[in-house]
Amino acid sequence: MPSLLEEFTERRQRNEPFGKSFKNAVFQAKNTAFDLDGEEAAQRFKLWKVRMRGRHDDSPVDWWFASTAIPILAATLGPLANVLSIGALVTFWRLDLRDPADSTATVSQLQATPIRDPRWCYWINVASLVLGFVGNFFLLLNFTNRIRYIISLPMTIMLWFISCGILIGDLTAMHVYNRPVAPYETYSGGFWYAIAAASFYFLLASTLMINLVGYVRGHYPQYFDLTEDQRTLIVQTIFYFIWLGGGAGVYARIEGWQYNDALYYCNVTILTIGFGDLYPTKTSTRALLIPFSLGGIIMLGLVVSSIYRSVQELGEQKITRSHIEHQRQRTEGRTVATSLELQRKEIEAEMAHERAMAKHAARPSSRSPATALQYRMTMSGGAATGIHTTQSNTLHVSSWMKKNHKVKLLRDEKLRFDEMRNLQQKAKLWKNSWRLSISLSIFTIFWCVGAVAFWKAEGGTTGQSYWETVYFCWVAILSIGYGDFAPKTGAGRCFFLIWSIIAVPSITMLASDLTSTVVSAFNTWSSRVADFTILPKEGIWTSLVEKHPWLSLGLAKATREWQIKHNELRNRVETLENILRENGKEEGSSSAGTMSKDDAYAAGILSPSMEALAAQAKQPDAAALARQLALAIRRTAHDLTLDTPRAYKYEEWVEITRLIRFSTAKSSIEVAEEEEEEGLVQWDWLGENSPMMAEQSESEFVLDRLCESLVRYLRRNPPVDRFAVGVKERGENALRLRTATMAEGGERQVLPAGPVEGESSKAQLHVLPEEHEHETYH
Repeated sequence: MPSLLEEFTERRQRNEPFGKSFKNAVFQAKNTAFDLDGEEAAQRFKLWKVRMRGRHDDSPVDWWFASTAIPILAATLGPLANVLSIGALVTFWRLDLRDPADSTATVSQLQATPIRDPRWCYWINVASLVLGFVGNFFLLLNFTNRIRYIISLPMTIMLWFISCGILIGDLTAMHVYNRPVAPYETYSGGFWYAIAAASFYFLLASTLMINLVGYVRGHYPQYFDLTEDQRTLIVQTIFYFIWLGGGAGVYARIEGWQYNDALYYCNVTILTIGFGDLYPTKTSTRALLIPFSLGGIIMLGLVVSSIYRSVQELGEQKITRSHIEHQRQRTEGRTVATSLELQRKEIEAEMAHERAMAKHAARPSSRSPATALQYRMTMSGGAATGIHTTQSNTLHVSSWMKKNHKVKLLRDEKLRFDEMRNLQQKAKLWKNSWRLSISLSIFTIFWCVGAVAFWKAEGGTTGQSYWETVYFCWVAILSIGYGDFAPKTGAGRCFFLIWSIIAVPSITMLASDLTSTVVSAFNTWSSRVADFTILPKEGIWTSLVEKHPWLSLGLAKATREWQIKHNELRNRVETLENILRENGKEEGSSSAGTMSKDDAYAAGILSPSMEALAAQAKQPDAAALARQLALAIRRTAHDLTLDTPRAYKYEEWVEITRLIRFSTAKSSIEVAEEEEEEGLVQWDWLGENSPMMAEQSESEFVLDRLCESLVRYLRRNPPVDRFAVGVKERGENALRLRTATMAEGGERQVLPAGPVEGESSKAQLHVLPEEHEHETYH
């Protein structure tokens, strides 16, 4: 049984009047009859749902954080966990703080003597490191699609959990059986590196477990949905940690440092902080500093840039677009709350039109044949019959009504267009504010929380207060590095390595977001001030006085007189333009030359008005349409080169849509029928298929649609080959001459030198210039 909306559409297409019972049924219908949720809303959350999707499943992905952000996090921090595990392996876990010169005195941890660990502690640590590397290797093979997702991901999770468990067992056994004796012994940086490595293995394996659960529940297919930039980030991060760990090994070997101290030195060097507590003392290590620091800084810059692009891409695709979609649905809901409301609006308009026509036809002064005939056509859909004058009047009234209907339709669509433009502006403001708030929050958390960690780690040794560690974190995160404060303990240097690697990209993202918001607003304000002061802009004071007349300071009278003369001159110009427009001699502009008005619209030289768009009904010929499509493509290609993305006006969108429709329709009647059914644009501005909801810019969207229209038009109207046409015409002429000669003489005769009468333009078989070109080509 058809719905009320379908029945209403069918009756209006058949020009059938709406009965009273049908109208009452629509107005008395309940909103529950139009429930769009269906069976999906009735489905309940199932904890143990299993629906594993294949590799080529194109269904939507709903757990975007688990499918995209978690793999990136695991792939970028996995190598860091391996580096920390190496630091825990090659460094002894205990330190002897006794002063060799005085057994009752103690020295700092940087001058303490390492205490050899038991052999069982060493080999357990080796097993944990090997399992961690193998787990990271399986994850890399998963990203490169060398091993299936369902095999490689569980292997990575299992190996990292085992590696974490081994490290935790090793740490517990060391603390129980070989605990350092205070106050002359303490744990070294290697012990804290082992704790950090175990923590990273556990956190990364747990997050990957969430990714695996999302796949088992069918939220995404069995592969990591990563872009090219995100895959590049993973590769760059791996090479960066190889460069950092390898450089630390070389410096530890040459300078005689502990590996953890060399790792701290290399990190401080690449981040360009330079506290000065560790520095190369040999000629070889000083010479090695040049290529090592240069390569490390370049790699760090690439990693930070990739992190920023990946985070921006994730935020743009998932969070920002989700917010825009939510706001679009709310705006669309306020415009047309339900489909039932839309039905009622259409029926109300139809009923109001019927009542107006009935009242107009009932009045004696208005009971003309044209009015009565128009009323009968509206109510019954019948054709106009009668005398020629009645038909002419009826056609005139119908044309006028159609034009007014198009103008009203354009204005209604423009209201939705303006709503969408307003939504775009609000979404842009929200996106910049959201990005700035997130970047500022991350920076503040790393700054303040890092200060608390350094206060607890360094306070007992250096005696720093909390505010001194706040000052130290600010100096370090901005890569200033005065050197008055620096980490002195193993725990402090271990935390600084992890904290600095993650915190430095946060300041980069904050600086970029400040540039797009606060700095951009300051530039606009300073440029505005410069227009009024040191770099005055022509006409800036005039526009200000026009906006605020009280600033004229006695010049109002002269201004009014000048304004009267200006208005008079403008009225004369407008009158002249109207005369030229009526005579059909109006030119688009001085640059338009002999270009027609439609060509000027397509090229963007003229902007059509509402009335001009409503009056356009004639389909251009083949050459004109091809020319207009080419002009529109050239204009859109030029818009792509602009620094600021082009935002088209509503009238320009309508003109572009008309060109697309003309390229698909066969006649003006089809275009008119399509506009009557679908409106003057091919999409709803507040709908899901709106160009403003596309991931492309407006110029890219328009260029794609115009190129598709040109290709489709050329396929339906293929170009004519001049050489083939010339050969065909010559063959037809020769056959015609031969037939005429045989009919006259009945036998073979010599053709006269001159042309045959009646065939003067076809008898002389001259060689066509196209044949010359064809022969030269071959």
